[in-house]
Amino acid sequence: MDSTQQESNFEENERIIELNDLIEKNIEIEQKIETCSFGESISAIEDILSKANDIVQGYEERRTNSIELVLDTELLRRNHEVVGKAIQYNTNFTDRMFCTAINNLVFKDNSENWDELCSLACQHGTPFFASASMLPFIDVKPKEHIPKQRAARKSTKNVEEKRPKQSDKLERKGEGSTAVNHVMRQIKNIYRAGNNQPIPYFKLICNPHNFMDSVQNALIISFLVKENLISIENGTDGLPHVKVNTVQVSTTEESNQDICCLDVELCEKYAKHYNITEPMLKRADLDDN
Repeated sequence: MDSTQQESNFEENERIIELNDLIEKNIEIEQKIETCSFGESISAIEDILSKANDIVQGYEERRTNSIELVLDTELLRRNHEVVGKAIQYNTNFTDRMFCTAINNLVFKDNSENWDELCSLACQHGTPFFASASMLPFIDVKPKEHIPKQRAARKSTKNVEEKRPKQSDKLERKGEGSTAVNHVMRQIKNIYRAGNNQPIPYFKLICNPHNFMDSVQNALIISFLVKENLISIENGTDGLPHVKVNTVQVSTTEESNQDICCLDVELCEKYAKHYNITEPMLKRADLDDN
């Protein structure tokens, strides 16, 4: 990888971290809506929007990063929700009043005329050049779909899927694999320090200071489970626990899938349940790689 590519990857990581920080600030603003004035909440959101615009500036001239695009879209959605909640808590304007105003303007003399609303909106509207992250929110006319004739399908023989017998021994490279290996080393140290007793799953992944770190920990844990390096089982308290596999688990047995909806409220709940003040899993320092 040349220096230009490395610099581009570093800038992408910086933008992703900054967007994560803005999402955290958005969550803090949302939690303080009832105690802050309308002006304070809107000013804070405007500051986030200004910083987000600076971060995504120049996206047309660089290749699109899917993670960066998702975070930018998520931040935009959250900003809209916070503005709506600020209006709800700090003003007397309600959805019913909004619908009544539109109804009185559009429906007159038993007729429907939406041009009245458009003419009023055009007087106060200003052009806005949206970034690519706003495209999912823009309603456009779908293109005419012309069905294509299917080509004849070639018959293929069913091939049995084979996994490497020792996938944990394979050499992994790159930033993502560094994070996985770093987490695995920490889990082994925690497991040995606890006399090889299973580790509570939510106590292991939750970071009370950064929700996005909790999400990343959960993703890495799921990858380690898939690689049969660790396993998850129910503890005596009825909650999931993580156990390090000292013997390679057979991959021929049918696997079970556990689904968990991870959100901020759930992380806060188990942070209080386990009295978590500092995360068990620490982030890897990329400068050491």
